[in-house]
Amino acid sequence: MTKASDGIGLAEAIAALRDELLEARAKGSSSDIQLPVESMTVELTVTATRSAEGKAGFKVPIVEVELGGGGSRERAEEQKVTVVFGSPIDRSGRPVKVASSGDELKG
Repeated sequence: MTKASDGIGLAEAIAALRDELLEARAKGSSSDIQLPVESMTVELTVTATRSAEGKAGFKVPIVEVELGGGGSRERAEEQKVTVVFGSPIDRSGRPVKVASSGDELKG
């Protein structure tokens, strides 16, 4: 059986994604090679809502799926996030040479 719960607000979903990106940047800050984010595409399925008080908003639904008769439950959240990285740079912001033009890919 599948049922949609109330979900989370659109602002909350975007804030969570921003927090994850900030955490990733902090964890990689001491790395010799940095991967700057050039652009990002976020695809969320949203549901328009209206409360009994008349307040309107958007929710990102969270679907709960119950499997089998054992009482286990799985949460499935289907959102698509595409992150495009810029050219690698070092800690000082200088471009990092990944391969020379004469290098061949071996595979």
